[in-house]
Amino acid sequence: MAQCPVCGREVPNEAGFCGHCGARIASEAQSTTSATMRDMTHEYERMVRDQPSDANARYMLALALMYDRNWGQAAEQLQEVTRLSPEFADAHANLAVCLAHLGRLDTAAEAIAAALALSPGSRRFQRIRSDLKRASGRSQ
Repeated sequence: MAQCPVCGREVPNEAGFCGHCGARIASEAQSTTSATMRDMTHEYERMVRDQPSDANARYMLALALMYDRNWGQAAEQLQEVTRLSPEFADAHANLAVCLAHLGRLDTAAEAIAAALALSPGSRRFQRIRSDLKRASGRSQ
């Protein structure tokens, strides 16, 4: 099984897209970041430099970093997004995903709890919480 670079869920090796979040799944041969994705990341970095308090620019940069599996830098951007826009539920949820990839399961649980407090009916957030609970049980 492969792993989705955005939501972290397992997907069949032959899948082109994640059935959960819709992200493109690169094959081993395609695992390097495309020139287009690099250009997008650079553009979002420029936008953040020009307007550091733009939560949307930071969120888009974080998504690009997640796509490239750069969990640490993505988490930094998402932490700032949640500070700038505390009601941005998807930012809290994606922060939880990044933190989980970094092995920071307790902090990830806090982030997904914040997302669920903002959007309690979100099935995606509920699945992330379930995945975190399973992962926490394995790490103990």
